[in-house]
Amino acid sequence: MDWIKKHYDRVALIVAGVILIAAAAFLFVQIRAFPEAFAKAQQKYEHKANLGEISLEAEEKAIASIAEPAAWKVHPGSLLVSRRYILKDGLLVDPLDNAVEIHPGVPNQWLRDHGLDLLDPNVLNSDPDNDGFTVKEEYDAKTNPVDKNSHPPLIAKLRLKSYMKQPFRLVFSAYDGDFFQINALDGRIPSQFVKIGDPITRTKFEVVRFEKKTTYNPRTRSDTDISELVLVNKETGEEVRLILNQTVDSPDSYAQFIFLIDRSEFTVKKDQVFTLPNDPAKTEFKLIDINDREAVISNVTTGEKITVPKLD
Repeated sequence: MDWIKKHYDRVALIVAGVILIAAAAFLFVQIRAFPEAFAKAQQKYEHKANLGEISLEAEEKAIASIAEPAAWKVHPGSLLVSRRYILKDGLLVDPLDNAVEIHPGVPNQWLRDHGLDLLDPNVLNSDPDNDGFTVKEEYDAKTNPVDKNSHPPLIAKLRLKSYMKQPFRLVFSAYDGDFFQINALDGRIPSQFVKIGDPITRTKFEVVRFEKKTTYNPRTRSDTDISELVLVNKETGEEVRLILNQTVDSPDSYAQFIFLIDRSEFTVKKDQVFTLPNDPAKTEFKLIDINDREAVISNVTTGEKITVPKLD
């Protein structure tokens, strides 16, 4: 170490010489390898004709998206007002979440689309356009609950309030040749003598045919006359058979209806044609059947049969 300190300049010269020799050797090796590397770079590569066409669709879409200005996404909420949540069945429900119906049976989105208040517990029973139909009825009918000109058919608001029968009893009392005696026990109608083809005065019936019939009576050991006089209801086309000396009741049936929109009431006789109160279309319906539970009517124009339920 003392020698290195005394001869520091010689040591530095030796180290520099070694470095120069090493650098010269490295350059010599690189120069020797250059021709071979250069020859490889000049090699010609064979063009492969089976390369598929390069798709630029992704690049074109990217360029188009850059050219379009950025836009806000539509959202039913607000950036400035926090959402309101509803406590339903012990859970917080987001009114903007369509997965949970706040009012079962009607989607949240449908109510929002028509500007209705989802937080109103009675919204389904309300009538915002005052056309006589509730929001739920309008949803079921696929009509607009806030447009009074859009509503379910008016006939949906018809109910049967009561069912009435008016007795009409007839008796075929006797016959002589071409004449037949008929007595009406109701309606203060006098006895009449009619022939085939004659109407029965002040009734809806007409005589259509006579059928002579007898049956053997073992008690009297003789034949009993059970001849029939056949009448037809001129309003319905139905036949009524009157058996000699027997009372037959052919009552008239009536339905007392109530129209729920204006609570008006009116009475319709079976087989009678009627229209609903204040119906601008004047649609005609016919009462074709009736009992204590319901009435059956038909649309005179379309023939569609409609069941009218009893008023709850």
